[in-house]
Amino acid sequence: MKTISFLENLFSVRAFSTEKEDTSDDWRDVALRNAALQSMLNVPVDRFFYARETHSGSVYAVTQERPDGWMARSEEHLHLGPEGGYDALVTSVPGVLLCIWTADCLPLFLFDPAHHIAAIAHCGWRGISENIVANTIDVMKRLGTEPEQIVTAFGPCICENCYEVSEDLRFRYAEKFSPGEMEALFVPKQNGKFLLNLKKAVELELLRSGVRRASMADTGICSYESAHYASYRRGGHSDPFRQTLSGIMLC
Repeated sequence: MKTISFLENLFSVRAFSTEKEDTSDDWRDVALRNAALQSMLNVPVDRFFYARETHSGSVYAVTQERPDGWMARSEEHLHLGPEGGYDALVTSVPGVLLCIWTADCLPLFLFDPAHHIAAIAHCGWRGISENIVANTIDVMKRLGTEPEQIVTAFGPCICENCYEVSEDLRFRYAEKFSPGEMEALFVPKQNGKFLLNLKKAVELELLRSGVRRASMADTGICSYESAHYASYRRGGHSDPFRQTLSGIMLC
């Protein structure tokens, strides 16, 4: 398991990404997976909160706790993703473990130490185009955050040297990013395709939202290059129960 040290060492928050060695085929059984995660993280299963990932721009906020310990779910309706799906989670409740699964997409950890608000976002190319980063920060702002107070960390994801995409995707991003930004995001290849810098796209979105560049950290791990992490591009498929689990929790 990879601890996101930039956050854990400096702030009252837990943040991590699992490695392939942490998972097993037993994880296809929900009970066995939850038992393993509970033992590994020392967090009760009823404190886990998973995103319903659909590569959208939708965000879900957990804003209160019922007396019986189960989370009361308060949805922020942004109307940007498929009905019922959400690719980012936000909370101000301590002890709630917000979780997402990835296999090349970027897990983005966000924390506001001034107001004790945490978030995690599943950032693939589709989610970025649907404003998942800005929408996550918007929900944090509704809970009291000011963007300049947010610190962020990039979890393991496919790097700019390995993420080959089509020209169609580049045209789609041209509607969102300026010509100068597009040059920083896309490097042309001789085969007519491009290499996309996913981290740079997220960085640009964070800066637009008011997050300071000095408050951004990167694990520097490429999920495609490292055999320790799940990669859809490397394997041609990704077992959903062997993907990288990333989580953040307020202490």
